[in-house]
Amino acid sequence: MKNEMKRIKISDLVPFIAFVVLLVFFSVATKGKMLSEYSLKKLIEQSILTIIAACGVLFVVAQGSIDLTVGVNVALSGVVGMHVAHATGIGWLMIPVAVVIGLAMGLLNGVIVSKCHVPSFTLSIAMLIGVRGVVNFIQTKVGVEYVPASMTFITGSGVRILAFFVILIIMCYLFEFTRIGRYSKAIGENETTARFVGVPVGKLKILAFAISGLLAGIGAVFSMATVGGTTQTMGTFLEMKVAMAIFFGGVLVTGGTSARFYKVVLGSLSISIIVYGLSLMGMSDSHISQSVEGVLLLLILFLTIVTNRRGGG
Repeated sequence: MKNEMKRIKISDLVPFIAFVVLLVFFSVATKGKMLSEYSLKKLIEQSILTIIAACGVLFVVAQGSIDLTVGVNVALSGVVGMHVAHATGIGWLMIPVAVVIGLAMGLLNGVIVSKCHVPSFTLSIAMLIGVRGVVNFIQTKVGVEYVPASMTFITGSGVRILAFFVILIIMCYLFEFTRIGRYSKAIGENETTARFVGVPVGKLKILAFAISGLLAGIGAVFSMATVGGTTQTMGTFLEMKVAMAIFFGGVLVTGGTSARFYKVVLGSLSISIIVYGLSLMGMSDSHISQSVEGVLLLLILFLTIVTNRRGGG
């Protein structure tokens, strides 16, 4: 029992330690600039989209699967939602349309994975390529569109941050304190056992991808509110940022009990600290940033695996 408690404590501390070390290092390296009010606000704003998308993907990862379609889902949801708002002249339609498109794509992914038994990684790659082509086609026809005048209030940082924290609380409760989260972790630990004890594995897989899609649709709204409209690069590489945030937070690729909600938040913030910290140091070159992120990700995953194995031994 003592060994089990030790295992849980050590593995759960890894993302906290990584976050604190990064924050302290860049605070010293930037001579305190990292801790300024402006920088802290910037860090939160840069992390919002990643955290929102990762909150949904976490349900999928907890089951031992992966959803790499969040980036193109954000792009498709945003582009279609914005165009419908402009085409109809009803500005507020951009929100429900974007959310419904995101949810629909998530449901489609879930049904294919659950009913057709297609590996989630294979499906994700296929959808990533195919849907991005559809998005590019739509954008060449309609071009870049801006948030309607009647909806410009959503571009204010106060509105976005308030909505962000409400979503964060809801998703945390859903993942940590309901059967949906518990069953998702159980599937990741052992799908056969979970099915044997009565967990509706098929339905939970569909639901997990649906939640991921729903959050991608919501993320599209946040993305458009942040930049003031759609862009040609909307959602590009978001799936990689989300995956890095989840795994950087110490969640194993096998999911299960290693999946915790706070790890998504810490992982996303840690990624933003690295990128923004390097920028403050005058080292914002993408190659440098990506190299540092990659090395640190490997280190965090290594520490997480080691602490879990030692605790389980």
